[in-house]
Amino acid sequence: SEISKKAKGSAFNVYELTMNKKNYFKTIPYFLNFIKEKKIDIVFTHGHTDTIIGAVSSKLSSKKPVFIRERHNLFPINSFLSKKLHTVLADKVCVLTEAMKEYFLTLGVKEEKLFILPSIVDIQKFDSVNSTFREEFKIPENKLVVGMFTSLYKKNGAFDFIEAVESLLKKYKDVYFVFGGECRESVYKVLKSKFSNEKRVIITGFREDAANVMKGYDIFVFPSYSEGLGTVLLEAMASKLACVAYNIKPMSDLIGDNRGVLAEYKNPKSLEEKIEFLIENPKKAK
Repeated sequence: SEISKKAKGSAFNVYELTMNKKNYFKTIPYFLNFIKEKKIDIVFTHGHTDTIIGAVSSKLSSKKPVFIRERHNLFPINSFLSKKLHTVLADKVCVLTEAMKEYFLTLGVKEEKLFILPSIVDIQKFDSVNSTFREEFKIPENKLVVGMFTSLYKKNGAFDFIEAVESLLKKYKDVYFVFGGECRESVYKVLKSKFSNEKRVIITGFREDAANVMKGYDIFVFPSYSEGLGTVLLEAMASKLACVAYNIKPMSDLIGDNRGVLAEYKNPKSLEEKIEFLIENPKKAK
């Protein structure tokens, strides 16, 4: 993964483990042995599969490491197993915001188990970047650029933005649209099928230079269905971009009160209209 590649280039010992979603019991014995051999004190998980493996292994291990489940979004937790993972098996649950903490309290997670570890953005870092993004992709300085920059998949609203871009391309002949960030195969296939011959649609692929990319934009679009905090939205705001997001927390908290424009939740047509509003009203986008 890109995360492991980056970690290997830093001062970390990195061990890669393939998680088996179909049969957890093939992976748990390996991870139990890993905990023992490496003398692991803390198991910290982020996703569904690794949480099940990490939780069961931590409880079965004679080493008894502290098991921490990190949650970075507010997707509803409905299944019995998932609720028990948080309320019973987790020693601690790490969340990003006070709103997330309140949600987990309603699920029955004890307050002493919960702690908040918010994401942060280095504003000075963004201020110091002189973007070369437009030069790299040969975008004229006098043209408007509208873009996403995130992991591009369904729950982050990638298909919603695709639908909006299809319509906006016909209306505006001098606006460029960027799909920035790592792209799921399902999304990439749709992008190539719809925009392969369109020079004003740019697909960047995975990038580590978020500030450089986003400071090449004029309007930032973040149609995610659910977030814990929405760090990339904070980065866009640090880049002084006009922002469009869906009207759902925490995005509505971040760019409400005229700090941005909110579209009707999960409504690509509304998303298109809000982007169009900023295109037509450049003073409002400042």
